Amino acid sequence: MSAPPPPLAIVGPTATGKTVLGVELARRIGAELVNADSRQVIRRLRVGTAAPTPAELRGVRCHLLDLCEPGEPFSVADWLGHARAALSDLGGRGVPAILVGGTGQYLRALREGWDFDGLAPDETEREGLTATASSAEGLEALAAELTARDPGGAAGLDLANPRRVVRALELLRSGATSLAQARRSQGGVPVRVVVLDAQRALHGEGLAARVDGMFASGGLVAEVEDELRRGTTPAALQRAGIGYTEALELIGGRRDVASARARALQRTQRYVKAQRTWFRHEPATRSIERGPHTSTDDLAEVLLSAVRCSAAAPG
Repeated sequence: MSAPPPPLAIVGPTATGKTVLGVELARRIGAELVNADSRQVIRRLRVGTAAPTPAELRGVRCHLLDLCEPGEPFSVADWLGHARAALSDLGGRGVPAILVGGTGQYLRALREGWDFDGLAPDETEREGLTATASSAEGLEALAAELTARDPGGAAGLDLANPRRVVRALELLRSGATSLAQARRSQGGVPVRVVVLDAQRALHGEGLAARVDGMFASGGLVAEVEDELRRGTTPAALQRAGIGYTEALELIGGRRDVASARARALQRTQRYVKAQRTWFRHEPATRSIERGPHTSTDDLAEVLLSAVRCSAAAPG
């Protein structure tokens, strides 16, 4: 059995069609997907995280979904452990791997061998930070503190993700002089990276449609209400990312649907801006911009050339 090519990663801002493209390419080359989205590791939360459904996966296996409960701590190091295990399994079976997601820190951590286990977690500190990050205003304040303490580290972090901000500040408050100093190299994984984006006007329409879909027919609200009935706390749901705070405020009568949608869209747009900044500095095999007439088949054909280059590259 010949060794599979190095993993291919399809990354980029949210709502650009990464998963659909990854599924199509996987079906063509017999690959399996590896999730690289920090919100899609959370169990049961589908609407707000845009986690792929079985119908969307079309029979393609996707690793690293549903790894933790809402609110359960899940670090970059946790994801790395699961990712390395999945890639080892795929390599042992001779199956090509396609990483798909928008969490740039996951990709860079895998490529460079990051690990945040150098400093032990401080549960008391974490609880306080988590409580503060449970509101949009609190999260913004923590992001400002993080930026003041470590501008370089903050520039490479998803500041819209409460868990990432909390863990980073926990490290800095526990004695790390910078996030870079807190990392330990364990050896990186060679990854061929394709950054997928879309023309701004087209992407703006896609973002609006994504947020509209979250609130359409009460889908996100129903998901949140179901979790509350299961005993999941509001704070845990707020840490799950954009949309969940707004849904909780809608349920509590503090927002109407229009206001919740507008706030979620605004936060999503800010998140996309941060993603673009991150991926602009990520070494990539190639970057692709989707246009109004670009089909998934067109993109898959383009990526097949990247896969062939990966297979032909000397090991």
